[in-house]
Amino acid sequence: MKTLKSVISATLQKSVGVAVLAAAPVLTMVSVDAMAVDGIAPANAQYLKPAEQRPDPRRLPGLPQDFIEDYSEITSTMEPSEEQIAEGAKADPAKAFQMAKEMEREAGELNPYAKAMLYQVLGQLYYEREDMPNTIKYFEMVVAQSPNLPVGTEAQFYYFLGQLYAQEENETKAVEYLERWSKMVTMISATQYSTLAQIYYGAEQHEKALANMLHAIELYEAEGKIPREEWLSFLRALYFFKEDYNSTLAVVQELVRLYPKMNYWSQMASLYYELGQLDNYYRTMDSMYVMGGLKKENELKSLAGHFIENDAPYKAAKLLDKGINADKIVEPTATNLELLANSWRLSQETDKALVEMKRAAAKAEDGDLYFNLSRLLFARDEFEASVSAARNALQKGGLSRPDSVHLTIGQAELARGNFDEAIEAFKKASRDKRSQKFASQWISYTEGEKKRQEALKSDG
Repeated sequence: MKTLKSVISATLQKSVGVAVLAAAPVLTMVSVDAMAVDGIAPANAQYLKPAEQRPDPRRLPGLPQDFIEDYSEITSTMEPSEEQIAEGAKADPAKAFQMAKEMEREAGELNPYAKAMLYQVLGQLYYEREDMPNTIKYFEMVVAQSPNLPVGTEAQFYYFLGQLYAQEENETKAVEYLERWSKMVTMISATQYSTLAQIYYGAEQHEKALANMLHAIELYEAEGKIPREEWLSFLRALYFFKEDYNSTLAVVQELVRLYPKMNYWSQMASLYYELGQLDNYYRTMDSMYVMGGLKKENELKSLAGHFIENDAPYKAAKLLDKGINADKIVEPTATNLELLANSWRLSQETDKALVEMKRAAAKAEDGDLYFNLSRLLFARDEFEASVSAARNALQKGGLSRPDSVHLTIGQAELARGNFDEAIEAFKKASRDKRSQKFASQWISYTEGEKKRQEALKSDG
């Protein structure tokens, strides 16, 4: 409210010098067709328009000389001039308040214009005491003297009252005074439109809030200025409240362009996801990752999954490796380590895949990951290690397909030339109907290979 105080003070000083309060200057309104952001829906209401023509000047009652002298003494006691300060004078609000209250007791003899000036002083003194109810009371007494006060003064105090009621969270009353004010001025600034928007929102007139906020931004852009961050943020909230997510996205895109903070990038990604624009969602997430903006495990894993699905397993592996082993953002659980291992495997980085699969298998609650490790080792012709991993899988238990584990053991033992161990493993696999036929074929093959090898030795 410091701005309000300074304006009131300046207004009072003008009253003493010219016995009339200055009205707001007349400026030409800028015509703007649309906000320079594609995809934003218009409001279902009109913004508050100023008067097309300033009200005619008023003929005001004269001010008695003794009133002017007493009034000047009060205002100089409140705020001494530079000359008075140089002569040793000091502001004394308490004394000024006492003098004003004494003058008020004789206010019945004053004409309406003089009363309006006195009530301005009392309103400011109550404001400085942080007594808002009495500040409002006396400012309302100022405008109650209409039409016996200048048009500009009446307009200014309607605006002050609107601000004060908004501060007191009585937005309905605030709107009432601001709409009166608009009928007495020929220009409303972009900043004032933003204030109106917030007050309309507080009064739960959301479409009017939207219309006035849009117009504030339009005016600002028409002057070649970049819309204020807080205005765009408020506009985003208004559209989000309406569940108009396309318009919300358009505003957030503008925030990202003008004020590229990571929270706006995150909001943009969320809106893309909400609107089903998954390609844009993942592109945004990828950009955020490059900028160091992804700090949550679920975000990193989601992006890694997208990379894998779109044939970019190496990017997934690099992302997960950094998240798990360097940044410690992603927990090194069995599931996460398996995802990392599979990403390395799909990238043909089998050495790195083995390291992470071993870690994953050791942490898993069942033996399935040890079986995956066994198959990975088998593919690398590391048959002894493959058998060891498969036996660890059986020992850990909880397997979804124990028969497949036995088949792998059989194949690895066969590759090592351990025919009896291979046949034993294939027989165990054959106990499961799902592998019976396949295991029987392997048994026949292994028995034949064993005989062949024995015959070669005999011939030798």
